[in-house]
Amino acid sequence: VRLFFSPFRQGLSHATCVATFNRFHTHHIYPANNNIKYTVPSPILCCQCQSLRSHENRFFSTKEPEDKIKVPSRPRQYALSKLVVFLSDSIDKLENRLPRAYQVYKTARTGIRSFIGDAREFYRITKGLWSGKSLSELSRKDLELYRQCSNDLPKMSIALLISLAPGGVLIFPLAYMFPRLLLSHHFWTPQQKEEFLQRKLSNQLKHYHKVLRLLERKMLGIPSQEGRLNLQKVLRKLDTGTTVPADEVLGLHGEQMFEGRPFGMDFLSLRHRYHLGKSLGLPFRKSQMVRSALLLHFIDMAMIREGWRGMSDEELDRACIWRGLNPQGLTEDEKVDYLHSWTAVSSVIHEPSVSLLLHLPVLLSYSHPSNQKFLKPDLSKNSGE
Repeated sequence: VRLFFSPFRQGLSHATCVATFNRFHTHHIYPANNNIKYTVPSPILCCQCQSLRSHENRFFSTKEPEDKIKVPSRPRQYALSKLVVFLSDSIDKLENRLPRAYQVYKTARTGIRSFIGDAREFYRITKGLWSGKSLSELSRKDLELYRQCSNDLPKMSIALLISLAPGGVLIFPLAYMFPRLLLSHHFWTPQQKEEFLQRKLSNQLKHYHKVLRLLERKMLGIPSQEGRLNLQKVLRKLDTGTTVPADEVLGLHGEQMFEGRPFGMDFLSLRHRYHLGKSLGLPFRKSQMVRSALLLHFIDMAMIREGWRGMSDEELDRACIWRGLNPQGLTEDEKVDYLHSWTAVSSVIHEPSVSLLLHLPVLLSYSHPSNQKFLKPDLSKNSGE
């Protein structure tokens, strides 16, 4: 048959060859395992198809890819095992002989990873806000990270810029000597985080009493007599150590005394803004205080949408500290109750009445047992002096 068709194969057209091949599937032979093992040239293929088929068969391989690596020689295996043991022993010896240095190394390694991750998330959030995304569309975690990184990035940027200068690498050992001033919270140990947050809250609580006295001094500027009586009732409760419920604070909002005179942002004295900013850990510039208060308001709205039960202990503690309450020694239910009272007032506040949100830590947490207990050492020290 090959001899019969060989004279015609040279002059066979490609179109005729393809049509004939579709009718006669005789040029491939398939074994039982469905792999192409060998190919018999068909006598009815033209030169073009026969050349193409030979080219494909030359590069086709049925060999399975290797999934094993070559075993190294015995000396290399021995050297690798000794290297792993040496590194493990070195870390253990460093931890035992120099525990402080090992703690700094571990904290720095974890801090760098955490800082880089938060910086990327901060850029993603900021880029979304630049493209027209509103704060009300962000989640609670995104808003909290945006607020925290807005405070941490300037501090860390200065340290990184100094480190790029000749000899600037010495800034990092110096920074670990003063971590609260030169490093962000990413590079703090768990003990330092608790200590620094408690110290910051203690400094804020020292200004609560002065804010209350300024409210009392300007109380006569309230236009309505009912508003003056309501504020006087609230201040009397705070002086006697009684916690003010959220509905009484909402009554002050209804009198609009925190929108216009005498406690609106445009009518607060420089001294009042100074102590109010110190009580919140904020600068006393009006624009920065308003911007920070509105950001906290949007965090409150996201907290209401998502709920409190899904928050971890660390997130609950941070939320209470940002709102003027010492969380040390409180149960989860007590923290949630305080946040519920806070959001009950914050949810009805808008930009003209943002001054009430800035005064809210003083009105809700000044007489809280947790804050009073936290201030006892300072009060006894001052009385002894």
